[in-house]
Amino acid sequence: MGSLIFLRKLTHFSTPRGLVNLEFCCVSGDSKFRTPLAMCRFFRQLSDSTRAMKFDFTDLTRPHTWYPKARRKRRNIILHVGPTNSGKTYHALKQLESSCSGIYCGPLRLLAWEVAKRLNKAKVPCDLITGQEREEVDGAKHKSVTVEMADVNSDYACAVVDEIQVHV
Repeated sequence: MGSLIFLRKLTHFSTPRGLVNLEFCCVSGDSKFRTPLAMCRFFRQLSDSTRAMKFDFTDLTRPHTWYPKARRKRRNIILHVGPTNSGKTYHALKQLESSCSGIYCGPLRLLAWEVAKRLNKAKVPCDLITGQEREEVDGAKHKSVTVEMADVNSDYACAVVDEIQVHV
């Protein structure tokens, strides 16, 4: 992502505003970007074409303006840190299990699957949503997901982001 930011700034200064050059080439039926610079130009054009929405998704310089609805919510955030095998995930999942609604966000499909299985076994209906599979349980107010599949627009009584060092 760092190289994308660097290239975006290069294209901003080296490409005249009105000039758009997509530079696509075909390789065995698939459209591929010839260079990373072409990819940046494509994103810049797409960003310029959506100016009416007033959001430049290639501009990563103002993260404090992202997710305005989420930033307005009043939350209680608990950071639980400790050594390996000290019960951090166990206690977080106990809190999730006792809440009226919640979401577990993990970095791996297997972790999300294990949590969904655990909650369902504890008679807490839980959906499993990953990039590869989606198992919905009737009446579920809990979700176990991989981070990229998290629904950031819904409200939850408890949200657990596990192995957060993997996400950053």
